[in-house]
Amino acid sequence: MEVIHQRGNLIHSITNVAAIIGLAAMTILVFVSIILRYFFSISFRWSDELIRYIFTYVIFFGIPIAYLYDDHVVIEILTNLLPSRTRKWLAITKHIIIGILMLALGVYGMEIVLGKLGRTLTPGLKMPRAYICVAIPIGAFFLVVEVTMKLKQLLRKV
Repeated sequence: MEVIHQRGNLIHSITNVAAIIGLAAMTILVFVSIILRYFFSISFRWSDELIRYIFTYVIFFGIPIAYLYDDHVVIEILTNLLPSRTRKWLAITKHIIIGILMLALGVYGMEIVLGKLGRTLTPGLKMPRAYICVAIPIGAFFLVVEVTMKLKQLLRKV
C-alpha cells in the first residue's frame, strides 16, 4: 500500500514539475520574443512554434493535475439529488469511463507518434512531429495513473 502511495507522489511530482518548467519556459520565450521583436526588430521563426509545442506539453501535463484536484468543470445538479450510495457508484463508473477513454487516447496517440504524421518535420524547427505528438500518450498515461489511484480510494470506501 505504501508503494502505491509513493508512486502516486512521484507521478504528482513529475507532472507538477514538468508543467511548472514548461510554463516558465513559455513565459521566458514569450517575453524574450516580444522584447527582441519590438525593441530590436529581431524575430525568430522558430520561437512561436516552440512556444506552441511547449504549450501542448503544459496542457497534457496539466490535465492529470486538474483531475487530481477535481478542478475540471462539473455540473452536479442531478447527481446531488441522488442517494449517497448511487453517487458513489456513479463516480466509480465515471472514473472507469475516463480511464478507458484515456487508454484509447494513449493508444491512438502512439499510433500518431509512430505513424506518417509523426515522421513529418515541423516547418520552423525542422524536427519530427513525433516529439510534439508524444505529449498525447504521456499525458494519457499520467491521467490513467490518477484514475487508477482515485478508483482504488473509491473502492475502499464502498
